Amino acid sequence: MNKKAFRSLFVLMLALALCLSITACGGKKETEQTPDASAPPQPVTSSDSTAIVPELTTSVPAPATPETTATPSPPVSVSLRYEGQEVTTLGFMTSTVFQLQAVTSNGTSGGTWTSSDASSASVDENGVVTCWKAGKPTITYTIGDASASCALTITEPTVGIFFAGVAKTDIVLSSVWGYEIQFYSVVSPEGSPVTWSSDDSSVASVSDNGLVIAHKMGTTNINCKCGTAKATCIVRVLDNPPTYLTATPDPADNTPRIVITYLGVPNTDLTMTVGDTLNMSYLLYNIDPGAKVTWTISDPSYASVNENGFLTALKSTFGPIPGRNYTILTATCGNYSCEAMVFIKAKQ
Repeated sequence: MNKKAFRSLFVLMLALALCLSITACGGKKETEQTPDASAPPQPVTSSDSTAIVPELTTSVPAPATPETTATPSPPVSVSLRYEGQEVTTLGFMTSTVFQLQAVTSNGTSGGTWTSSDASSASVDENGVVTCWKAGKPTITYTIGDASASCALTITEPTVGIFFAGVAKTDIVLSSVWGYEIQFYSVVSPEGSPVTWSSDDSSVASVSDNGLVIAHKMGTTNINCKCGTAKATCIVRVLDNPPTYLTATPDPADNTPRIVITYLGVPNTDLTMTVGDTLNMSYLLYNIDPGAKVTWTISDPSYASVNENGFLTALKSTFGPIPGRNYTILTATCGNYSCEAMVFIKAKQ
C-alpha cells in the first residue's frame, strides 16, 4: 500500500470514530433528560450527600352528601261555622247578637276578625257579631295567608198589632168586648220573636201571648216589640171591670167571698128589657150568714135596686155613648163585694 492510500484510510477511520463518539454522548444526554414515567421517583442527593425524599401527598375526596328535597307543607285553609254548620251567607234582623266560629285545617288559632261595615254589624275578637242596622256587611276571619268570609244581610223588622184581622193603634176595652181582648202581632221577617208590654199594668196588663186584661178605668199603651221595631196600641178602659168571683169556690179556699145570684145561679152579667124586674140574691162564702148586704147601681137613671135586691130596668143602656152599654149592679158585705154588668134593651 502506498503512502497516499494509507493516509486516506486513516482519515476515514478517524472521522468514523469521532462520529460514533458524538452519537454516544447525545443518546446519554437524551436519556438523562427524559426519565421513565413508570420508574419510581429517585431521591435527590444534595451536596452533602444526604438523600432528600420528596413528600407524597395523597388527596382523599370527601364523601358526597346526598341532596334532599324538602316536602312543602299544605296550605292552611279556614272556614266559618254558625251553630255547627259551615256558612258563607246569613240573614238576621237588627238587634240580633250571634257568634261565628273559625275552624282552620291545621287547628291553629289566633287570627283576626274584621267587618266590612262595623256600623251595620260589628265583630269582636271572639267572633261575636252584633247587628246594628240594616245593611250587607261581610265578616272575615284572617290567619296568616288564609281567610274566610260570611256575607250578612241585616234587615229592619216591621211589626203591627192586630185584633180580629184589623191593625189597631187605639181601642176601647169595656163590656163591649168584655174586659179582656186577644191581640196578635204581624211581623216581618215572618216568625220573628216579639215581646209584649204595658206602660201601666195597673190599668191593663198583657201576657206574653198578647192577651190584654183590664184592671181599672184608665188609659195605657200596649206595646209589641220585634228587634228594633215597635208597635203601640192605646187601650182605653172606660169602666171599672166587675170583680169576677168564683161561683163555687174550692172548699179548701177559706177566702171570704160574696157572689151575686139569680134564681140560685151565679150571675156576673144580666140582660134585661126596659120595664123588667128581677129579684136578685147572693151567696156568702166564709162570711157570717147573718151579715148585712147592701145593693147599689152605678147609674140609677138606667136601673134601680132596693134593699132586698129587686132590680128594675128603667131605660136602654144602648145609647149614643161609645162603648157604654151597661150599668153595674153591686152587692156589698163589709169589705167584700161582687159586681154584675146589667145590659138593658129597649122595648120592641
